[in-house]
Amino acid sequence: MTQVQGNKKILMEMIWLLLTAVLIILIMLPIHGSIGDLFPFYRQNMILIFIAVTFSRYIFLLKYHWLSNAKWIKVIFIFLPIPIFFFIVGALYDFQAFSDEKGLTSIMSVLPHEEQIGLSKYIRNEVILFWSAAFLANIYMPIRMILSLWREINKGTH
Repeated sequence: MTQVQGNKKILMEMIWLLLTAVLIILIMLPIHGSIGDLFPFYRQNMILIFIAVTFSRYIFLLKYHWLSNAKWIKVIFIFLPIPIFFFIVGALYDFQAFSDEKGLTSIMSVLPHEEQIGLSKYIRNEVILFWSAAFLANIYMPIRMILSLWREINKGTH
């Protein structure tokens, strides 16, 4: 890989990270705009969105990524999903426990009842969507990295 190609791949990674940050802001904006800091799962939710988008991108676009030539980083990505798995399961457990015990509407007392129902549905659907995406991408990530390493070692492709 030439220096110019490497710089382009790093620039693309920076653009993707910026787009991921914008996506996180756009998804979290309705929650923050309605209830402010009362939502206790901002950090977990943002991390789940980041994992879902980033890992999915690495899985499907690996051959265009700077990781395609980094064997040791691929090895790290084989084992990194183990602690991330526990975080993902814990994040869903915390959200579900809060939802079952206190209810999402407990943090929305400042809103009219109709808006509470709509925002509760939005939060629940958004959390479940990105939790599922992060969970699946986290499960498939080591498989994709092993496949990429095997192809690189045995066939010379990614």
